[in-house]
Amino acid sequence: MNCHERTATALNLGVPDRVPIFSCTEEQNQIYEILGNKDGALPLSMIREGVTGALFKLAAPLINRVGWMTSETEKFMGKKLEADIALGYDCSWLMYSSIFNLRGNRQSTDIWGKLYDLVADPDGNVDTPMYREGLLTTPELWESWHHPDPDKFYKTIYRVFADLQKRYGDKIYLMGSLFSGLWESASQSMGLANFAVTLRRNPDFVRKMVKYYETIYLATINATADAGMPAFIYSDDMGHKSGPQMPPRVLDEFFGPSLRRLCEEAHKRGIKIIVHSCGNVNLLLEMFAGWGFDGVHSLEPTAGIDIEDVKKRLGKSMCIFGNMDISHVLSEGTREEVKEAVKVQLKAAAMDGGYIMAMTNSHNAVKVGNTRWMIEDTHRYGVYPLNLA
Repeated sequence: MNCHERTATALNLGVPDRVPIFSCTEEQNQIYEILGNKDGALPLSMIREGVTGALFKLAAPLINRVGWMTSETEKFMGKKLEADIALGYDCSWLMYSSIFNLRGNRQSTDIWGKLYDLVADPDGNVDTPMYREGLLTTPELWESWHHPDPDKFYKTIYRVFADLQKRYGDKIYLMGSLFSGLWESASQSMGLANFAVTLRRNPDFVRKMVKYYETIYLATINATADAGMPAFIYSDDMGHKSGPQMPPRVLDEFFGPSLRRLCEEAHKRGIKIIVHSCGNVNLLLEMFAGWGFDGVHSLEPTAGIDIEDVKKRLGKSMCIFGNMDISHVLSEGTREEVKEAVKVQLKAAAMDGGYIMAMTNSHNAVKVGNTRWMIEDTHRYGVYPLNLA
C-alpha cells in the first residue's frame, strides 16, 4: 500500500499493510532541523528588539495591510509538508493559521477577536502566539467586530490548499484544517467568564455566534474538498486536564447541531472529518462519535486518557489517533523508552486496525531524534499482522 491507501484503510476502520503515522508538527525549530536549515526560522528578536523591532512596532498597520505575516505563514505550510515527507509520515495535519495581525511588536490579534502574546520557542524563534484574552467581551463588541466573509474566506483557503495539494498531495495524505474551532472561537473571543455569563443571560446571542462560526467552517470544509484533499481535521480544544471546559449537555445543546452539520457536509463532499481536542475528553468521546466524526485525535495520556479504554469504547465507530506522550517520551525519553511506548500503543489500539500512530500535540520540546525513533519503530512493529512479542 502507499501512504494514501494505508491512511484511508485505517480511517475506514480496516487493517492496512502497516499502521499509518500522522504528523501534527507545527514547530519552526523542529521543521527547519529536519530540513537541515536551522537558520531558516524567524527569530522573535527580529520583531521585538533593536532597530527591526522598532520598525515592526511602527509599521505594524502597514505590515498587516500588505499581508506579510499571512504570506510568511503560508510559505511555512509548504516547509512543514516538506519536513513531514522527509521524515516518512503517511499523513499530515495541514492547519491554515494565516489569521493573525500584529498589534505593535509584542502582541497580535486574530480574525476571531482574540488577543495573543508573541512568544519564542527554546531556540528564540517565533512560536505559536499564546492566547491572552478575548477582546469581544460583550454582544455589542462582537456585533461591531469585522468578521471575515465566508465566501472570501473560502477563496483564500481554496487558493492555499489547492496549491499545496498540487505540490505535495501525491507524496502524503493531506488533512486540511483551520485554527480555532467553534467552541474556542466563541468562548475565547469573549473570555470564558464573560462567555459563561452570556450563555446564561443571552442564549440566543450565543446561538447566533455559533451559527456564524459554522458558516466559516462550512466554507473551509468545502474549500478543502474542492482543493482535492481527502480529509479535514476539526480542531477545537474542549477539555481541561481535569475534564470538559463546559458540561457535555451544554456543549451538545449549543454546539452539537452545528458540529453535526459540519460532519454531514464533509461526508456529503466525500471527505473524512476528524476531531482534535486536547485535555481530558473522556466524557465527550461518545458525543464526538454521535456528532458524526470519523476519527479522534490527541487523547492526552497526561490528561487521564487511557487509549485501551478509548479503543474499547469507540473502536467500532471511530479511527483512533494519538496518545503518544510528548511530556517525556518524545521530549526526553531514551531510545528504549520510545520503542516500548510505540509497542504499548500498538498493542492497546492497533491490533485490529482503525488506528493511526501520532503524538498528542505539536510542542517545541519534542526532539526530532525521538520523533524519528517513533516512526522507525512503527515501521518495524506496526506491520500487519502485528507481532509485538
